[in-house]
Amino acid sequence: MNRPIHHQTVMAVVICTILFMMPLSALAGSDDSVKVGLRYDPSTVNIIEIRNGNDIAVVSLMHQPLLAPHPETGDRVGVLAKSFEILENGKKIRVKMYPGARFHTGDPVTAHDVKFTYEACANPQNANMIAGLLDEIEDIEVVDDHTLIFHFWESYAPWEELMWLGISSKKYYETAGPEKFRSHPVGSGSLRFVERKIGEYIHLEAVEGYPLYEAEGYPFEKIRYKDIKFITVPDDMTRLAMLETGELDLVGEILPHQLKRLQRNKQINIKKSDQVPSLFGLACLPKTDPIMGDRNLGLAIRHGINRQEMVDKIFLGEGYPLYQFLSRVELGYDPSVVVEFNPEIARAFLKKSDYKPGTPLTLTYTSLVPNAPLIAALIQKYLKEIGITTKLQQLEEGTAITYTRNRDKRLGHIRLYGWPGNRDPNIRMLLTLLSTAPYAAVTDRARKVEIDNLILLQAREMDKTKRADMIKEIFKITDFDAVGTVLFGLNMIYAMNERIDYTWTPKEAYFPNLHTIKLVK
Repeated sequence: MNRPIHHQTVMAVVICTILFMMPLSALAGSDDSVKVGLRYDPSTVNIIEIRNGNDIAVVSLMHQPLLAPHPETGDRVGVLAKSFEILENGKKIRVKMYPGARFHTGDPVTAHDVKFTYEACANPQNANMIAGLLDEIEDIEVVDDHTLIFHFWESYAPWEELMWLGISSKKYYETAGPEKFRSHPVGSGSLRFVERKIGEYIHLEAVEGYPLYEAEGYPFEKIRYKDIKFITVPDDMTRLAMLETGELDLVGEILPHQLKRLQRNKQINIKKSDQVPSLFGLACLPKTDPIMGDRNLGLAIRHGINRQEMVDKIFLGEGYPLYQFLSRVELGYDPSVVVEFNPEIARAFLKKSDYKPGTPLTLTYTSLVPNAPLIAALIQKYLKEIGITTKLQQLEEGTAITYTRNRDKRLGHIRLYGWPGNRDPNIRMLLTLLSTAPYAAVTDRARKVEIDNLILLQAREMDKTKRADMIKEIFKITDFDAVGTVLFGLNMIYAMNERIDYTWTPKEAYFPNLHTIKLVK
């Protein structure tokens, strides 16, 4: 005989009440497991095929690199590498490795594995995201099992930016074959691969006995949890809801307007960092219309936009104005450079320009920039107040990139952009400031020869102080030209439930050093 309906209802209410009163830790599953929510599904679990930054957070836990960011300072320090010696003014770099590292198969990590990994990542067939940068390396010479020499075509100043690749096992590739090597990766990191379900999750488990050796500058720690799952949840609000229910333990890239909801929950710990790569701005496009190369028009735009108000209104103060084509964590950043918001000065520059009042300038934006429609609308308002007419245009990011590369006039006069960033500006300068670069907005600066030479020379200058001075000089020239306006950077906002504690590593962009997560409940 079935139980009466009203009894079932009462029992359901009781169960729901108990669940509601339970702490998040009880809903989270295993007490020693950690679940991280990702907006985008990683494209691979293999270091050789990484396509974007979202892959790095996962892959870096499985594979030790020569250099890794120190969890507290963000400075790159040796993990597999015991020492580096710069030879022939930077054309050669000798690396000595620690002898104690082991792959998850038990095999030792050797210089032969480093050579194998770098050559595989540089192979165009693998479409690795940094394959182009690895072209700087002419050859890798293995001296012995734990010593190798990187041979560069020319001295290469940002060589440290090539040393973060996690190392894969040459022997495993040869014995397991390409398919298993790709689908079931083996590294020497603190966590090993368990399972991947595309579009759903990636499961890793802690390696018993890790670490096997001590590194002089890197603080190896025993993993405080049993395993970790990276769960793909594309919708922002769903990720936050799963954090609150305990289905997720850690979520990053939270937008400021989403904070109020989390701030009401005392079981959620919210953290922020302004020491991450972040750069948003306006690119002026003289190839669309020569008027956009007019210095006075550029200065009018720069002085006519209230960056602080933009950060306060749209991002609720979770950011900061920027005035140079550099993020806060990049080499060459100068906090003393400031552009005054002053509509009166902006109007004076506009009168000196060749801009004809009433001429509409097309302002293009894409979904790459958070809250892009609001930003574009506010910029339109600022420019209207100083006498510049704009019309807004929304494009898909892929279309905008194609138009940029082809210098297609359909891109418009001004483009709102975001740069994911790095700690070294070399890549961005080569791609966007060099007059012959594929994404250069300006190809005929008055001091084109000078700035081109400086960009090429800074990449070869091994003295960091001299190189920083060269980079500052490059941006003095671009500041004077005033073609384009840098707007702001944003804080990295991330949150976790009360079960765990984690602190973002400075200078890093994608969930760094997740092996440092601590279980507190």
